[in-house]
Amino acid sequence: MDGAIMELGPNNLLELRRASDAQNPWFLDLVQPEVGGGRFDLGQLSEIDASPGAVALRVSGLDQSTFERLVSSYGTQFKAIEFWKCPKLEDLTPLEDLSGLRMVSFYWNQRSARLWNLARNPQLTAMRLEDFTRLHRLDDLCAGQALKELVLGDAVRRKSTFETLEPLVTLTGLVSLSLHPKRIDDGRVQPLGSLKNVERLSIPTNLFTTEQIAWLRAQLPESVESNALAALLPLATPLELDGKARDVLLIGKHKPFLNSKLDAARIHNHVLRFEEMVTTFRGAPGLDPA
Repeated sequence: MDGAIMELGPNNLLELRRASDAQNPWFLDLVQPEVGGGRFDLGQLSEIDASPGAVALRVSGLDQSTFERLVSSYGTQFKAIEFWKCPKLEDLTPLEDLSGLRMVSFYWNQRSARLWNLARNPQLTAMRLEDFTRLHRLDDLCAGQALKELVLGDAVRRKSTFETLEPLVTLTGLVSLSLHPKRIDDGRVQPLGSLKNVERLSIPTNLFTTEQIAWLRAQLPESVESNALAALLPLATPLELDGKARDVLLIGKHKPFLNSKLDAARIHNHVLRFEEMVTTFRGAPGLDPA
């Protein structure tokens, strides 16, 4: 991300996730030791009182009532909050009261079907939403006009499905997007083509067809760093499948792993076809992929 998000604290979502590794004085870790996230005890709020200099928080095991108590009593102290394994949170609207919130991260939620009014967080520039099992509509993201970094989809469970990516069209300030759902119901890639300022894009290599990927490659700047805006993905470590080493993945829905030597002709034809489609789409800006 360009510049620092805050004078003291993490500069991006990755730094927030790794904050405890460096024993940062601005970071307070209240994650419970239990594997499932444990249960947060209100008595632990005293640890926040003892850390007035902390501006970033990671916490787990919150239910709805402890979440609301934490946000109402201490939320304004923090510019960045990671809710790690708080699956029982259903109503996230208390976050609307944190006008100074600049970064929020959620991992694992089983109850919330919507977000909150992001317009109430005008400084929110980074958001992570991972493994939300009931969040299928992304309409609430439209109000997040300050967002520069967005992580959306699955980290572990491969269950997230979204009706459409259309709400992302409004997020023209996005610089970094990591989008890893199991499925997009309407199958459309076109909303991603509106993100002309994106510099880093991570998507599953099999989320869209090869034709859709070629269309997206034609729409976005050449400088975009991406794992999937190409015809193929070379593998650093070959896979052994059906008795044959596979060191190349053709990018696109239902595309296979291949061997760069044994399947050289097939790979060449795939790359050639991909490049032809990119050229076609660049020459016809109004043409959409099938």
